Amino acid sequence: MLATCAAVLCALTSDRFRFVLYGDCRDGYDMHKKLVALAMSRHPAFVIQTGDLVHTGTSASQWKTYDEVTGPMRSQIPVYPAPGNHDFGGGEYAARLTAPIESGTKAYYSFTKARWHFISLSVDLHMPYGPGTDQYNWLVSDLQKAGSRKLDIAVFFHVPPYSIGSHGSDLDVRAKLCPLFDKYGVSLVMNGHDHLYYRTRRAGITYIVSGGGGAPIYPALPNNGQIPGDKWLAGYHIVVIDADGDALKAKAIDQDGKIFDTFTIDARRRSADLNQDPVPSTQRPILSTQH
Repeated sequence: MLATCAAVLCALTSDRFRFVLYGDCRDGYDMHKKLVALAMSRHPAFVIQTGDLVHTGTSASQWKTYDEVTGPMRSQIPVYPAPGNHDFGGGEYAARLTAPIESGTKAYYSFTKARWHFISLSVDLHMPYGPGTDQYNWLVSDLQKAGSRKLDIAVFFHVPPYSIGSHGSDLDVRAKLCPLFDKYGVSLVMNGHDHLYYRTRRAGITYIVSGGGGAPIYPALPNNGQIPGDKWLAGYHIVVIDADGDALKAKAIDQDGKIFDTFTIDARRRSADLNQDPVPSTQRPILSTQH
């Protein structure tokens, strides 16, 4: 009887799960440790990191400290990183990707949880990602497969197409990747690189910069391209996201556990016209050209 009840409960909640987002911990070890504890107190099914796990990718001692901070978390739940520009050098980053994936490589990959398909890309100032590259071709194929499975899609990588931090919006990323996100009904794009929190909505897609994981905080520069409705915080934080079927309900939480932003994302997959051409990058509003 108990086994039957458990099976029914599992079926009823199979489309519900929680994950935590943060990035750019680098060598801010004490703050990183504090944020990991905060994340684990929310009992997520998995964690997404938006890159720059360490400051120097060739430093064995920094990777050792990263393991000390994240090891207990990684032993309990999957942790899915995207590579940042500071993570390169040797094979240390690849060795930290131990969570199960469905497709791809150690550099770019995908996995699925309930109705949501998550894609991690290597957009990190090192690996090519534009049309004609292996990564781009894989991305198109993976997006198409997710569409055929009627999955909702979230993408994460390091360098943001939209940001109001010191690095600013990367217009090359925007021109090469955002048309694909439009075409294939991506609902959420998660980035790092700028050490702050920033949320914006462009062409129906929610973009989040979550780079407040421990590295020195960058100032927010709202005159550098913010639009009405945007939210930001120049501070350390995590983002707790609850999936409930096709919807995502999120809370951005500062280092002291205080909620400073809440929002809901309704998946675009159900209404996306997958036969339409990508929106030309020339039709997109231009923000910052800083890199």
